[in-house]
Amino acid sequence: MTGAYQFLKKNGVAIGFGTGTVLAILTYGIILGGYPEFNPTTEDLYKLPIFDFGLYTTYALIVIASLAVVLFSSLYVIKNPKESVKGLIGFGVMAVLFIVTYSMGDGTLTEGLINSDPSLLPLDVKFEDGVTQSGDVQMADGLIKFSYAMLLLSGLAILFAIGRDFIKQS
Repeated sequence: MTGAYQFLKKNGVAIGFGTGTVLAILTYGIILGGYPEFNPTTEDLYKLPIFDFGLYTTYALIVIASLAVVLFSSLYVIKNPKESVKGLIGFGVMAVLFIVTYSMGDGTLTEGLINSDPSLLPLDVKFEDGVTQSGDVQMADGLIKFSYAMLLLSGLAILFAIGRDFIKQS
């Protein structure tokens, strides 16, 4: 295990950038090789399979990175529970903040929202039928409020750190 760690410590960045470069070159090669000679409409471009490789590799890399973060974070918490208390408390505070902002989210559908994205309505339901709430809209509104709260908290944390360092230097 230490050998693999030392190898990745020494070569991990190069492997990551190399893998990204190879995948980007393959994606661009596939796209440019399959791009039609005519001037396609947006609908025609959506039907072309030339973008699939780039999308699927992006999805795969997101899943792999997410699993690696969860796995290695969990392993660290299991191996070092005393050192992880602050991080777990911070994660808990963020989870509570997310639940609060999600519950504050407004899921009300307006005519402008329906005109911009008709898929917000359930199938075979018309806006006139009295459907006025959408879970997707509530989630989006809650996430926007969560991002505002996190932005405010991070700004306050930066100001606090600057103030603390200023006081320490005095």
